[in-house]
Amino acid sequence: MPSVCAWALLLALVCLFTAFPAGARSQPLDGAWTVDVRTHRGPCDPWYRYPVVLSRGQVRFRNMFGETSAQVVGLIRPRGRIEAQFGQGPDRVRVTGRLRANAGSGTWTAPGRGCSGRWMAERRG
Repeated sequence: MPSVCAWALLLALVCLFTAFPAGARSQPLDGAWTVDVRTHRGPCDPWYRYPVVLSRGQVRFRNMFGETSAQVVGLIRPRGRIEAQFGQGPDRVRVTGRLRANAGSGTWTAPGRGCSGRWMAERRG
């Protein structure tokens, strides 16, 4: 079972696409994405992979069976810029970076846990 830090990172990475409302039209970043997270410092798990689906500016989870959740868990900022803070107390995670047409990257920190690292996203479809 994932640690508390793993759940905080999951929330932060899913929400790293969060900020401004999306329009009803298809957006340039729409599609299936995989987000890989690497811990470079601290006691958090060393690696995570999260599948998400971006559609019309909305972010949704995709489970291991390929099903996309009905719940919208985030929104995409214009031009793919990412700057977010999530969680509470020691589980607060700050995520920054940028998504481009087929890939993205950035950094994350969880100061309360003494963890930090990098994330990379890749379009899958």
